[in-house]
Amino acid sequence: MNESHDNLKLSENSTRTFHLDLLRGMFRGVLTSGTQTFGLFIAIRYFNANDICKSLIGAAPFIGMLLSLLLVYYASRTQWKNSTWGGLSAAVCGVFLLTAAFTTSLWSYTVAVVLGFAFLTALLPFLTAIYHDNYPANRRGAFYSRAVIVTVVVSACSGFLGSSWLDQDLRNYQWILIFLGLAGLGKAYAIYLMPSQKMEDSDYAHPLGNFRLIFEDRSFGYILLTWFIMGFANLWVLPLRVDYLTSSVYGIEGSALFVATIITIIPDSMRALSLPFLAKLFDEINFIVLRMFLNVTFAVGIGLFFLTREPWVIALGSALIGIAFGGGTIAWNLWVTKYAPPGKVAAYMSVHVGLTGIRGTLGPMVGFWAVSHIGPTNIGLVSFAMMILATVMLVPEIKHGKGRNTSGSTH
Repeated sequence: MNESHDNLKLSENSTRTFHLDLLRGMFRGVLTSGTQTFGLFIAIRYFNANDICKSLIGAAPFIGMLLSLLLVYYASRTQWKNSTWGGLSAAVCGVFLLTAAFTTSLWSYTVAVVLGFAFLTALLPFLTAIYHDNYPANRRGAFYSRAVIVTVVVSACSGFLGSSWLDQDLRNYQWILIFLGLAGLGKAYAIYLMPSQKMEDSDYAHPLGNFRLIFEDRSFGYILLTWFIMGFANLWVLPLRVDYLTSSVYGIEGSALFVATIITIIPDSMRALSLPFLAKLFDEINFIVLRMFLNVTFAVGIGLFFLTREPWVIALGSALIGIAFGGGTIAWNLWVTKYAPPGKVAAYMSVHVGLTGIRGTLGPMVGFWAVSHIGPTNIGLVSFAMMILATVMLVPEIKHGKGRNTSGSTH
């Protein structure tokens, strides 16, 4: 009798989480257009941002990932639920983006946007723990991918509408930021209402203690090493893509609509089309094989993007990047659920997110410095080589690719 009741409760939690995650995905789509395009575009075109401000805005989501290490540690000292902490972080994001809409100087805009985008990603370990607890182990990819599809469709629409609005009058950037801020508050509401357990207790005496898992779990640590190489090669060119299409230095100087089409609309459309197939692969095939496929797709896409100024070649590269991001979103957010022991999902995820934060924070700064010395084409070639290296390094891990953890909901 109790077992039947528990299964019913789990089923209700899965359904409620799924519906609220679709709502969260809608608001995240609006915010994604901000992190991918509008935050940096407004800084460059309206405020004439210098390289320092551009680097900080490009690195902001990854600064938030570093912040997540502190949040997870201190959250574990409370009796609050994962959904409470995730909702609080999204609410702070919304407040800072609303503040950015009314700033008048480059530096005040930069500080507000950086803090807003940082708190947007700081909540990721809490969300992953919610997915682990509420979704069936053999269908997490399928459940999560539906919300991602909503995110990318809304992001593509937001990118198109917002860029058209900016092309009419650049001063409309304030309304763009207001909508982004309201989306942050909407996302906070959706996460806060999700069924959730209390935060896992931390076994360590300081916020960086979870990094010991890299050495205690060698397979986990080795995969993180390959991911660091591949991820750095991807993330150091992420804000450069906007700068490459926008800045007068490289001779393209695309309109807001052109930049949004290449950076947001094309890749997000390809993500939406490929996500159901890639989510099914995540649930059913060897994870390491899937990761290797995604690495190669990223490598070819980035290589093509910076190879030329021809719009159709750049668009092809952007499409491949979109496909890779589709599978990468599933893999990045859920892979620790295959490796982490029960009760350690948020801890494992905080290490993964924290390392992403390190490479994402340093990457744009190194990227903007490097592109001025070796040019965008060579940046693309270096990224391609690093991604192929990371792929080859994964070969010995194929035997572990089915994962070691099948805990969580199985209904």
